[in-house]
Amino acid sequence: MKLLLVVFSFCFFIYSSVAGQDLFTPDKRPIPTFLIKRGYEFPDSVKRNHFAANHQWPDTLYYNTAYKSKLLGSLTIPISFSNIELSHGNYLVSPTISLGIGYTWFFGDFIFNENDKITVDPTFYFGLIANAGLENNFSFNKLAGFFTGGFIGVGAFTLFGGYDVINKSPSLGVGGRIDFYTVSQKFLHVIGKVHEVRKHKSIAPKITGE
Repeated sequence: MKLLLVVFSFCFFIYSSVAGQDLFTPDKRPIPTFLIKRGYEFPDSVKRNHFAANHQWPDTLYYNTAYKSKLLGSLTIPISFSNIELSHGNYLVSPTISLGIGYTWFFGDFIFNENDKITVDPTFYFGLIANAGLENNFSFNKLAGFFTGGFIGVGAFTLFGGYDVINKSPSLGVGGRIDFYTVSQKFLHVIGKVHEVRKHKSIAPKITGE
């Protein structure tokens, strides 16, 4: 019971904090701030290190242009609505609801828009999670399980797999996720070298640090 309350409270606190930051204390020029925190140096920067700058990023970035990196990543809140467990040689299906915390990596493109929002077009997800679940009858007396493992997913659909440490059995689950980058672009991590998906249009404005 205590563990479940801690997990739910932690997830709710993080989600509320992230949403509140963007709604009530928005950054000034979010995209330049996003890029600087990820190691990008603008060509017009007076502090630019020409020998070490932008190994990960193209020298010049443009608005309204699709970019791709090796991977993208984000913290995530996994939500499972049902699971299949192996118990005494039998497979049992139960409508257990569980919630937790994890990290997702995914493939996809992203675009810097002139309104200072980043549009992400994800494809295939995978990641690691830890989930705590309620009993089937929604009793709060004890946890139905505590699941650790990984997941794969396409779009909103997610398939979880791992081990239930309370019931001491392998488990599969189906559900969804709330990826933090969908609430705040601050949580979007760019992993690996970045390149244009297609050559930018001649009319595309440059992203500047001003």
